[in-house]
Amino acid sequence: MWDVIMDNLPNIITALGTIILGWFTYNQYRKNKMTDLEIERIKKQDKIDNKRRSDNSTLVFGELWNLLYELNADRVYIVQPHPLGREEMLTVYFEVKRKGVEPMKPHIQNLKISEVANFASQLVKNLFWYINDIDNQVEDRYANSIISSCGCQGAIIKRLSDNKHDWVGSIFCEFTKPMEVDEEEARIVLHQAATNIQYILPEIRDF
Repeated sequence: MWDVIMDNLPNIITALGTIILGWFTYNQYRKNKMTDLEIERIKKQDKIDNKRRSDNSTLVFGELWNLLYELNADRVYIVQPHPLGREEMLTVYFEVKRKGVEPMKPHIQNLKISEVANFASQLVKNLFWYINDIDNQVEDRYANSIISSCGCQGAIIKRLSDNKHDWVGSIFCEFTKPMEVDEEEARIVLHQAATNIQYILPEIRDF
């Protein structure tokens, strides 16, 4: 019996090697197939997410345009903190304005919150902020300087929040001339706009 086994040992080793190689080959094929399927799933999900972001961005811009004309403002934009959950910076991505009005977007890109800490704190605390005296109502010097240097005489600010975060951004409606809209009317209009925007607002990291 032992002699038979020894005589056939090379064949047995070859057969075992073939089985093991076959198992490894199949296992690698299965892993590659699963990887391909996962990559395909990610690609499909990315397409869905990109379309959703695009659709949501269009809706947000539409709401800002409505505010621009309904309030007779000169510039409307959204200041967004990021990353959400551990807010470190402020950025403006969404902005609409009247022709000839200087944009705010170039001035607020990855602005460190630590540089405008007092102002950022006010944005978080105030659900609605009607500013008709920038020098006296905006105490943070850096924020005061940015707003004033862009020709702003008055501003109306509305905080945005969603189901996960108390603050996902703030709508700024700015005026380069004396404001015509009164505080209560502005409060109603901005409340509706915030309701339409805050749950679909794409995060800054999405862009």
